[in-house]
Amino acid sequence: MDHTSPQQATATGRARPEAPPVMVFRVGERQYGLPAGLVVRECMPVPALRAPMVTVPHVSGWFRLGGAMVAVLDLGVLLGVRAHAVRAPLDLLYRPLLLCNQPGGGCVALLVDAALDVMHPPKGSPAMVDAGATEAEGAGQELELGDGSTAFMLRMTDILDDGERMRLDSLLERTRARAALWAQTDPGATTAADGAP
Repeated sequence: MDHTSPQQATATGRARPEAPPVMVFRVGERQYGLPAGLVVRECMPVPALRAPMVTVPHVSGWFRLGGAMVAVLDLGVLLGVRAHAVRAPLDLLYRPLLLCNQPGGGCVALLVDAALDVMHPPKGSPAMVDAGATEAEGAGQELELGDGSTAFMLRMTDILDDGERMRLDSLLERTRARAALWAQTDPGATTAADGAP
């Protein structure tokens, strides 16, 4: 028996998949959302960050996560709220990081001003699947929250396109190579090749 309501049916008559939970966060004065689980892996405090080889306005730094180097992007800079990434340890103290899956593999951390909630969109809301194509129906829409406010839905492919991913990967590779070079030239150094003490 089919219990699909007209609002849940697509033009082809198939049921619309249930929308995944959404991580709601604040950058500046606006609230935004990204799919939780599919895109946002976890919300975490900012660890000690290392400076990249080249200062980039929207990159706060990087940290090690297992065997990977993870870049921290200040979403406030990417959204035009700030001119430069927050980098001072005291300013980073109470800002959360959203550890996110990148389209095509790997992860990146987004620095936001506040993590607010993980919520389930109302039934009949478009499924927000971030696959880098037009099937991300919910991208660019406003999601109504329980308190009457709204969150603007984002998509990782809009935050970090292919060109930006290549530039970021190149920056991290140059940072890794510089750390390895310093480790080779200082025989008394106790640092590993990745620059971590």
